[in-house]
Amino acid sequence: MRFIFLASFVLLTAIAGAQVKMSVEMSGHPVGTASITQVLKADGSKSVELRMDLTAGAQKLTLRSQNTYDRTGLPTRKFLESIIPGGKMQKQVIAGFDKDGANIVILDGGQRSTKKSALAPVAPRANASEFWLIRDKPKVGDKVESYVFNMDTMAWDLQTVEYKGLKSIQIGGKTVKAHEIETTGPRKATAYLDDKGLPWMIESGATTMKRISEN
Repeated sequence: MRFIFLASFVLLTAIAGAQVKMSVEMSGHPVGTASITQVLKADGSKSVELRMDLTAGAQKLTLRSQNTYDRTGLPTRKFLESIIPGGKMQKQVIAGFDKDGANIVILDGGQRSTKKSALAPVAPRANASEFWLIRDKPKVGDKVESYVFNMDTMAWDLQTVEYKGLKSIQIGGKTVKAHEIETTGPRKATAYLDDKGLPWMIESGATTMKRISEN
């Protein structure tokens, strides 16, 4: 389902500080809103929470997700829930991680199943870009290559994140300076962040998200 993909690509980016609310468009057409919150904890770990309320034609969907990382950028837990109003569908995917890969629990329509997604212990999975701007200041051209667990396909994707530097973009009729961060791999995305790591705009294929408010 394409809406599930939206949650996946948003959480590829390092989104920091408090909370922002964003509009969501597909091919230039509004499809809903998203709120994104990140907490940097005293032990150096962080959590990113996302809620998306989306509509396409008669279809409505709420997505809730949470990703947590240790201070090095290693994933410790991922959670994704999809709900169609009226109880027509409710699915939860929960992933925990150990040296052998991801351990997945799927709750779907009252049915529980488990799955293992293996990854070689030597494969890099610590994503230092998760802490860019919120804690660490990247230099233009800095890159991080790591395997990232995809909650949509329940498999590991090799991706590269690169800091491209400052760029002027238009948001809400005004020009702002934003830090451009590009993600390449199976799921491509470009994020434009402020000095605290909060997103001004995120683009991936036909999907665009733009900041409309913050707390």
